[in-house]
Amino acid sequence: MFGHGFLGGIGSFAGFLGFILQIVLIVMVARLALAWWQRRSQPAYAGPGLGVGPSPLYRGMLGGGGGGARSGGPSDGVSITPADYDAFERLLGDVETAYSNEDIAALRGLATPEMVSYFAEELADNASRGVVNRLSGVKLLQGDLAEAWREGNVDYATVAMRFSLVDQMVDRSTGRVVQGDASPQQVTEIWTFMRTRGGRWMLSAIQQA
Repeated sequence: MFGHGFLGGIGSFAGFLGFILQIVLIVMVARLALAWWQRRSQPAYAGPGLGVGPSPLYRGMLGGGGGGARSGGPSDGVSITPADYDAFERLLGDVETAYSNEDIAALRGLATPEMVSYFAEELADNASRGVVNRLSGVKLLQGDLAEAWREGNVDYATVAMRFSLVDQMVDRSTGRVVQGDASPQQVTEIWTFMRTRGGRWMLSAIQQA
C-alpha cells in the first residue's frame, strides 16, 4: 500500500524495534545513575535502617569503669586517642544526666543544636504524657570506633557501643513505672561526636543499630 513491499515492511519493523531498544537502554542508564547518586549522597557512617535522633524510650550513656571504647576502626586523617575516649565517656555521662534531669540549658553546652532539638522534642513529648525517662545500672560491654574523619576544620568520630542498662518510663506524679521494668537490657547504638579542631568534643548524632 505504501510502496515498500514485503521486505520494506520488515525493515520498518526492525527500525521500530531498534527505537524501543534505545528507549529501554536510556531508562536503564538513568536508573543506574540515580542509584549511584543516592549511594553517594548517604553519610559514610549511616547503616541500613539507622535513624538519627533519640529512640522512643532509651537515651544511652557510656558507663564508667574499665570498659572504654577501643580503637582500631578506619580513620581519615583523624587520630583518636585514649584521652578522646575518656572525653566521650565523660560527655555521654553528662548528656545522660542532663537528659534525665530534663535540663535543656545543660544539653546546649554538650550537644549540637540539632541534637538539642531532638532532646527537647522528646522531653516535651514525655512531659505531655506525664512521664519521665529514668535510667540506671548502665554498664558498657563493648565499644568500637566505626569511623573518624575530617570535614574542613571539624573532626568527627563515630563509635558503636553495646551496653546494658535498666530503662524505665515513670509517672511524674506517682513514681509508678508505666513502661519498662527493673531487668537490665542490652542496647547497641552508634554515637557520633564532633569538635572544631583544637576544641572539645560534642554529641552530634545518635543512630539505632
